Amino acid sequence: MKTKFRFTGRGGQGIKFLGSALVKVSMVANFSATLSVDYTPSVRGGPIFCDVILGTEPIAYPFCDGDADYFIAIDQNGFERASEAVCEKTICFIDSNTVSKPETVIKKGKIYRVPLTKKADELNLTKSTNILSLGFLSEYLHENKSNELQSIELKEEHYMAVLNDMPVRFRETNINTFILGKKLYHEIFEGSE
Repeated sequence: MKTKFRFTGRGGQGIKFLGSALVKVSMVANFSATLSVDYTPSVRGGPIFCDVILGTEPIAYPFCDGDADYFIAIDQNGFERASEAVCEKTICFIDSNTVSKPETVIKKGKIYRVPLTKKADELNLTKSTNILSLGFLSEYLHENKSNELQSIELKEEHYMAVLNDMPVRFRETNINTFILGKKLYHEIFEGSE
């Protein structure tokens, strides 16, 4: 079984870091994982996306080619460049502040508008939108275990092992931001019921 993720934004938003953190979490949980990154020559500020594939078996092809299970977009240009990964089964978390009219590009899959960058800005954590996104995603995956796309179970202790292994100067901020991302999930999904 495999689960495929595509994360996109612009250079400097920590998209590659988000992907590598998820890969490390899955490795702590003893799953196979790959990370591939695509970005323009103008790295800082240019569109970037990364594909993360997690599996119970070794992974031969490390890309999402129109078959992502999950898609997170936190920048308009990155969204436009990377949205070809979306298919009928894809669950999309699209930033409601920085990406406009995603439904004009994405015709398949399920779109959720999420205020990831706005929440990070409100909390004075703009540089940690990536970790906020990871917390949000982890809570979505945890709360939707019955979802047929969820073939890989990552537990709280797997995420905490990776976050606690980060350099000391970032550790507390990243752990707190991760927890705030989990809370954001509840604010959005419990508030919409």
